[in-house]
Amino acid sequence: MAFTLNLQVRDYELDQYGVVNNAVYSQYLEHARHEFLIAMGLDAAQVARSGRSLALSEIHVVYRISLRSRDLFAVTSRISEVRGARVTFAQAIYKAGETRPAVQATAVAVFLDEQGRPQRVEGDLRATFERHLEPTVPSSEFRVRGERQ
Repeated sequence: MAFTLNLQVRDYELDQYGVVNNAVYSQYLEHARHEFLIAMGLDAAQVARSGRSLALSEIHVVYRISLRSRDLFAVTSRISEVRGARVTFAQAIYKAGETRPAVQATAVAVFLDEQGRPQRVEGDLRATFERHLEPTVPSSEFRVRGERQ
C-alpha cells in the first residue's frame, strides 16, 4: 500500500507567476520519502549517525498541473524496486479533489557505506523494504518514463 502525506501550499513557496516553484516540488517529494521511511521504522538521520547514508542518486519529475497558494494536496510514495544498493521510489502529488496527478516522480536512493561506496541492501533492511514493495503500477496512476513494471 502506498504511503500518503497530506500537505498545504504555503505562500512563500510560490514563484512570480503565483504557482509553486518547481524546486519546491522536489522538497515535497523528499519530505514524503523521509516520512515514508519513518513510517516503515527507518530514520535517515539514524542511518547517517551510523556512518552510512541513504543518498538520492537520481530523480525524474514530470510536472502536469500547477499548485497554487493554500491548495491542499497529498504526496503518495511507494517502493517500486529494490535491487543491489538501490531502492526506487514511485511518487505522485495529487491536488485535493483531483484524480490526475499534478506531479509524478521516480526517485532512486543508494545506500552508501562508511567510506561512501555503494552497499547492498541486505538482511533486515532489505526485508523491511521488500515488505513495502509494490512493483506494479495501479491503473489509477500514470507510468513515469524509465520506471520498470
